[in-house]
Amino acid sequence: MSYQRGDVVWGPDPFKSGENPRPWLILNNDRHPFGDEEYMTVTLTTTAHEEGIPIDDADWSEGGMPRQSYASPWVVASPKDAAVVRRQGRLKESFVQSVVDAMTTYLEPTS
Repeated sequence: MSYQRGDVVWGPDPFKSGENPRPWLILNNDRHPFGDEEYMTVTLTTTAHEEGIPIDDADWSEGGMPRQSYASPWVVASPKDAAVVRRQGRLKESFVQSVVDAMTTYLEPTS
């Protein structure tokens, strides 16, 4: 199955060994060169970091999370489609774009 921008999916956790998946927000658009095989994602967490972007119920167009969650725009991964375990729901484009905008602050030159 191919997922799309805004989908929240469960996939491999590169920070822990074993089979425990974690939630990822898919950011890539249809220009991604391998968009049907892998995804550009940021992690979602229940840990409230100051730089994290809180996800409110109104940010979901479909689905949701059982606990308060946050997007971490500095934690980027590229999971393969085959590694995705399941889909949790979809976040609205306005939220996804706010994550992309925050991520770019970590990529721009500082001077």
